[in-house]
Amino acid sequence: MPTVKWLLLVSFVLCIVGCTPFHMTLTNDEMSSPATSPEKVQVFFQGENIPHAKELGSIVVSGNSEKEGVQFLKEQAAKIGADAVTNLEVRIQTQTLFILIIPIPVHSYFVSGTAVKYIN
Repeated sequence: MPTVKWLLLVSFVLCIVGCTPFHMTLTNDEMSSPATSPEKVQVFFQGENIPHAKELGSIVVSGNSEKEGVQFLKEQAAKIGADAVTNLEVRIQTQTLFILIIPIPVHSYFVSGTAVKYIN
């Protein structure tokens, strides 16, 4: 019985702590732009008008909150020299963990967008 409790505790801690994985698909020009500051990266939701820009790549990140996911997305976009992230989309996935008989909801936030560089 102690083994089962230990296993449940380890599983619970891993689910709560989590990590921030991300995936980036870049175009051939991804290294042609110097890095920018994450604070200067603008965010545009789907359907918003943006200045004329060149696509650098698509980024998908996972975080523990919407705010954390958007911030991490901006940091990754800044590393490849993006001025903005367009078509921002936030998805929330909820899983329920049952510890003994108590259901505990665990939320995962997936934030995606397209990194772009403005063209003058």
